[in-house]
Amino acid sequence: MNRLPLRRALGALGLAALTAASVTACGGGDSAAGDDFGLAQPGTITAAVTAGDYPFVSPDASGKPVGLLVDLNNLIADRMHLKIVYKTTTVQAGLPGLTSGQYDLMSVGLVASDERKKSVAFTKAIFWGQNVVVVPASSTAKSIPDLAGKRVGAGANSTQEDFAKKKMTASQLVSEATDGAGVNQLLAGNLDAMVLGSTHVGQIFTEHPGKLKVALTSPQDQPGAEAVNKKLTKFLDAYNTELSALANDGTFLKLYQKYFPNLPYPTQMYQFWPSIQQQIEKQGKPTP
Repeated sequence: MNRLPLRRALGALGLAALTAASVTACGGGDSAAGDDFGLAQPGTITAAVTAGDYPFVSPDASGKPVGLLVDLNNLIADRMHLKIVYKTTTVQAGLPGLTSGQYDLMSVGLVASDERKKSVAFTKAIFWGQNVVVVPASSTAKSIPDLAGKRVGAGANSTQEDFAKKKMTASQLVSEATDGAGVNQLLAGNLDAMVLGSTHVGQIFTEHPGKLKVALTSPQDQPGAEAVNKKLTKFLDAYNTELSALANDGTFLKLYQKYFPNLPYPTQMYQFWPSIQQQIEKQGKPTP
């Protein structure tokens, strides 16, 4: 899961403009209970987002963050009687900002790795994805050994970068600020491959028809979740309570199917959300 729109808006606006973007969603707001959570701004969740985490969070044409996690967090903030403000950054800068208290929540699909758990806490699981190695359509690469000595890009501090460091040791790893930047470098011939999260590949292929293809895929080792400042234990407990309620009443599955209409819900997630398994079985939906 991943770490990305990556759409035409990104090229039009530029990362610098997106970094300055800050959007507030109306929740219950100004709750006395909200003041007890220890948030950076009492009564308001300060959520870091990136410009390349489609369809979890990505900017629309005006630079406003939209996506599954925006819809989800707006609902959770409202149920917690809090406001929420989104501030665009990168994973590389956002995680230190989270630990320093600049942000309360990193609203990005991040794998809850043991290394990351040393500095941040995580919400309950939200997704289980795959690492997808994408190459130019003319490439003959079909395996990791085929990319030995080649320049392989991955988003900085992403699950995909972790995968490349661990599994593609014979390749030359190139850290990219966003997936979109890496795809542009791949199309320009400056990279031989780019490692992406499975949730982003379909959109990228739609944007660049016939120019790219999948060389190989590999399941991620752990599920993805949102990162939270470790000090905010009361906030995390309350957040997870509302997340569980939305999963159990069918709201989360509706959001998932809205933003991933062609991607079956990952069966690996059933261990965390048996209620969603029951909802899918009731719908008679196929599983991967």
